Amino acid sequence: MTFSLIALAPDRRTLGVACATGGPALGGFVPHLQAGVGAAVTQGYSTSVMAAERGLGRLAAGEAVTPAVAELRRADRGEAWRQLALMDSRGEVAGWTGAHNVPVCDLHLEPGLAVAGNMLGSDEVVPAMIEAYRQANASGEALAEALLAALVAGQQAGGDRRGLVSAALKVRAPGGLPLDLRIDHSSEAVTALNELHRRLQADSDFQAFLSRLPTEEAPGRY
Repeated sequence: MTFSLIALAPDRRTLGVACATGGPALGGFVPHLQAGVGAAVTQGYSTSVMAAERGLGRLAAGEAVTPAVAELRRADRGEAWRQLALMDSRGEVAGWTGAHNVPVCDLHLEPGLAVAGNMLGSDEVVPAMIEAYRQANASGEALAEALLAALVAGQQAGGDRRGLVSAALKVRAPGGLPLDLRIDHSSEAVTALNELHRRLQADSDFQAFLSRLPTEEAPGRY
């Protein structure tokens, strides 16, 4: 029902999450990011927001990713209907795809990158997303642009077999400003998310507003 990815930027500080689905308003359910702690995507036939929140809570308490995910799965009576990936602030990652999710399902996990999908239009969706992300990253694109490139590639490879209705993007470094965008209902959700991001990047008033907001590196800005 959803395809998504989590990535750690080359600066080893900034985490990002991007996702798209054939249903509305996934931005409130699928992507979760806590700067300096980790990020999660929780999706599948019966999405568990609690699993993502509890996973990030375990990371914040100092637990490693793999045992945290193993315990989340063990404790969840509905684990067979979930798909989850969890990444810590160092890029360590773990996750699972429950047996009762609707095919095509795929889950790719490597240090610094997690790509997940279920009810996909083809088995090329996740590989296409991985390749697009790696190419954008290698060419020096910012994390947001690399994540969006992966969503576009996933859509072009088949996306959600029902079509796309909503999409979301979250990027943040510890002490930095959040990038938190979502399209809750659009027949061209990934295109609309890309257009929204481009408009904000080109909006001089909005960029001036961001430039005066305090951050950890410049706490006295105003």
